[in-house]
Amino acid sequence: MSSGEGPRLSTQVNRGIAWAAASQAIIAVTDLLSYGIVVALLVPTADMGIAAAAMTFWALLDTAADFGVTSALIQRDDHTIERVSTVFWFNVLVSSGLFVFLLAVGPIYGYGIGKPVVGWLLIAYGGKLLLQNVYAIPFALLRKDLRFDDIAKARIIAHTLESVARVAYALLGFTVWCWTLAALTRAFVFGVIIQIRHPFVPKRVFQVREVLPYIRFGLRSAASQILFRLYVSVDVSIALAYFGDSAAGVYALAVYIVLEPVKTISNVVIDVAFPTFAQLRTDRPGLATQLIQFTRLNLLAVLPFLCLIWLVIPEGLRLFVTGHDWTPDKLAVCADATRILCIVGTLRALGYLGPPLLDGVGRPELTLRYMIVATIAVPGSFLLGAKLLGAEMGVVSIAVSWAVGYPLAFAALAYLVVDTIDLPLRPYLRASWGIIACCAAGFAAGFTLSVLMPHASDLSRMLLIGGTCLTVTFLLVGYWQKITPRSVLRSLKG
Repeated sequence: MSSGEGPRLSTQVNRGIAWAAASQAIIAVTDLLSYGIVVALLVPTADMGIAAAAMTFWALLDTAADFGVTSALIQRDDHTIERVSTVFWFNVLVSSGLFVFLLAVGPIYGYGIGKPVVGWLLIAYGGKLLLQNVYAIPFALLRKDLRFDDIAKARIIAHTLESVARVAYALLGFTVWCWTLAALTRAFVFGVIIQIRHPFVPKRVFQVREVLPYIRFGLRSAASQILFRLYVSVDVSIALAYFGDSAAGVYALAVYIVLEPVKTISNVVIDVAFPTFAQLRTDRPGLATQLIQFTRLNLLAVLPFLCLIWLVIPEGLRLFVTGHDWTPDKLAVCADATRILCIVGTLRALGYLGPPLLDGVGRPELTLRYMIVATIAVPGSFLLGAKLLGAEMGVVSIAVSWAVGYPLAFAALAYLVVDTIDLPLRPYLRASWGIIACCAAGFAAGFTLSVLMPHASDLSRMLLIGGTCLTVTFLLVGYWQKITPRSVLRSLKG
């Protein structure tokens, strides 16, 4: 990399993160509002648990439909229109095969768990897999070119309309179906916008030799992603099987409050990470430096959120989850599960950075090794937790199992990353611990205040405790870590 390319790439990365952060913030707010309206006012917990049994497989199906070949479009530089067109038709074949598979297996799965509608929800989502071929290739090419502004604008529009559609469908009485129908709405809108920003019309060509290198890379990448989606998706299904519809709905809300936002917040960096690591794949010192920067950003984005949620979740649930189906006992169980998942959230945020790095440097087989370990450790802990702790703790045992099983998988990932890029641990830890200390101080201030005002109203406690936690955290970040609005603007200007 030439001396001029480094600053240009750094500026592109910073601007990409800024655009991704802006879009994710807007998406998170609209999603939170629509989800809150649907869960608190329109959809019973039993219907939510049934819908979650289908939604838990969405990301897995999305990954399987892509088969990892679009990741190869980003990682490789030797594209031709024939190769890209062949990749498109390959994706069409795979998604069509998945749709046929869901037609056969979806009803069997639904009847097997005693909820036939779940099978039809999966079949409907299979239609979304076909629809996403409209935008899969141009979306990958936009990411390769680091055109995150175009991607951010498309996401904001599509996800906002999805949130509106979710509430509208629930109001019309489609309580179990509102999430699936809203996802179809988002896919259609996103496809239209991405085609406008990067038009792509495939040639009528399918050259097997041209697509084989993409498939070889994609197979390992897709296998990793499928295992990832599998091990993070089975918790709700296990909760449904062991503890019933209502308990699964309560647990699903806890997951939505913690793990889904952690993924959403981390996506700000992850969206930029893979194409950035791909460009730096021959620069080991550059890779280490960039990983340290991404780690600091992820910690700064995720840790204050997790501290805030841990401190005020009981008050927040009592204030905003007011549907007649939500009893005080259910709210208490949801709060307990949420707080346990907050502990898992920090490692999850850091773990999201490992696979993009390993894939970006052309080592997807290492990502696959990590996913195999995780697929054994995490679901295994869910099953053991439900059997050994379920009688005493109920559905909270699934959250406890996350805290036991995921650290094992994270340790395997950390070893692979450190070994692959010769990551210097002392600079890495030195760069990370300051952010962690700032957040710990903010948490301590908020916790102290919560002990001092036990009889205040829920609204007062939530505002004062949460405000104290965030204020102390970000004052320390600005003073000690020198991360201020002015420093951020300087990094965007390059």
